[in-house]
Amino acid sequence: MSVLQVLSPVAGVLVVALTLRDVFHTLFHPGGHGGLAALLCRGTWSALHRLSDRVAQLAGPGAVLLTILVWLGLVVAGFTLVLWPLVPDGLTYGQGSPQGSPLLDALYVSMVAISTLGFGDVVVQDPALRWLAPLEALLGFSVITAAITWITQIYPVLSRRRSLAVDVWSRTGGDGPAEEVDAATAAAWATQLAAVDVDLVQNTETFWFRESDPRLSLMPALRRLDTVAEQHAGCPEGRHLVRALAVLRETLQEQYGARAGDSPAY
Repeated sequence: MSVLQVLSPVAGVLVVALTLRDVFHTLFHPGGHGGLAALLCRGTWSALHRLSDRVAQLAGPGAVLLTILVWLGLVVAGFTLVLWPLVPDGLTYGQGSPQGSPLLDALYVSMVAISTLGFGDVVVQDPALRWLAPLEALLGFSVITAAITWITQIYPVLSRRRSLAVDVWSRTGGDGPAEEVDAATAAAWATQLAAVDVDLVQNTETFWFRESDPRLSLMPALRRLDTVAEQHAGCPEGRHLVRALAVLRETLQEQYGARAGDSPAY
């Protein structure tokens, strides 16, 4: 047995394990630490925001789609490495099925398995390793299902943030002169800010969704809320709002390195 035959399956198992770990931390761990998703979100934003504001609006959705594709690609790559040493002796080729290079044949079997197409033209011959195909299909289906769940979680988060921004915009005068709001409204906004802060900690990918309409953007709303907090500085509601604003800005700075003037998502 060569060194390649030993190291390739080990590397493949490691790739699959790290991918599943990243999926778990991104989707299921509160305040998840999925490093791959965070890296792709930041990289997608860096690549697109230099082009134009219109293109930058694709950064958030594009990064989520890219993350899902990379997860699936890594699962395929991991099983390809596991299957590679089995080619060609460990595979059975159907009649008329051409035999290609070992790496390409392993990749083909892996892609057929994860897509659950089940052509049957090239299959693993060893009975002890036939479970690789259904296992990969199960993992691929699980990643896709988890990704769909991830997408359904994103838009309620965006909706809460946009609703707060629009409410602040409309109640403070909209495009007209600034209007004063009552203390009860200031207290309600402080509570909503706390929810937004939790959303940004638990759903970090939503930070990279840029709004085309400034009325839906959080950062202009924060500047308006600063004014509201100053208006009610002498009452408990105003102090509550000041603390909520401070906590949210601390989250933006610590988790995203975002400053009030150049926050990419808002």
